[in-house]
Amino acid sequence: MPSEQVKSKWMIGKMHKAIQSHTDLRFTLFRAERINDKYVKGSFDGKLKTKPFKIYFKNNFPNEGVEILYKDGENSDRAWVNPNSFPFFTMSFSPENKLIRAGGHHTFKMVGFSTFDGLMSRYETIYKEKFYSYVKYLGVVTWEGMTCYKLVFKHPDYKIIKYQTKIGETLKKIALKRGLNIAKLRDLNKEVNPTSALQSGEELLITNTYEKEVIFYIDSKSFLPVYQEIYDEKGLYEKYAYSNLKYKNPIPEDEFSVHYKEYDF
Repeated sequence: MPSEQVKSKWMIGKMHKAIQSHTDLRFTLFRAERINDKYVKGSFDGKLKTKPFKIYFKNNFPNEGVEILYKDGENSDRAWVNPNSFPFFTMSFSPENKLIRAGGHHTFKMVGFSTFDGLMSRYETIYKEKFYSYVKYLGVVTWEGMTCYKLVFKHPDYKIIKYQTKIGETLKKIALKRGLNIAKLRDLNKEVNPTSALQSGEELLITNTYEKEVIFYIDSKSFLPVYQEIYDEKGLYEKYAYSNLKYKNPIPEDEFSVHYKEYDF
């Protein structure tokens, strides 16, 4: 294996271990997601535990001051929401709720690094050692005070294909089973409700992989992928950028309670 591929394999291996070991995260997340050829942007300050999944965040924009708290298996698997506006009381919504997504591509359950970790692991399984020949190391960059390794992964065969549905499938189930981007499937099949069960033999358009290309920065200290740009056939589709990252200390359990003193639920 050429030295550049060895270096990429080492970095990605370190990244996998870091994502699995750093289970408590504090951060600011910025997102930019393409919808109808325009970019919808947002930012929030968040706290995350991955095992089990718990998240609190407070929006910077849009909907400044909105607070959301979610804990797997609690509150009937719904999020507590402080709308910071009329009707001025705490409400509960499903993670899939459009108001919580605030116009974005994904639910808050994809926040953090586990989804990216899973994608890279999937590609390593599919392509085996050849995967590292598709990854290029582009040098050292600085992002929000972090010294990072910059890499790019380009799929050798990204394309949009026709897909015949099986009875009971949904866009979401298809995306999860095949490791695809649910937002991209919604874009390609605008007339289809992403959570509605489909009949056998319906024809959809899907991609054959999650993205065409991804540029990502791995922080040289934490080895977390703190910056990610996702590309499709048209160009930049999604960007997720983490800053103010803290990962060394456990987050106290009371910070995942609606009664925590600094929250306004």
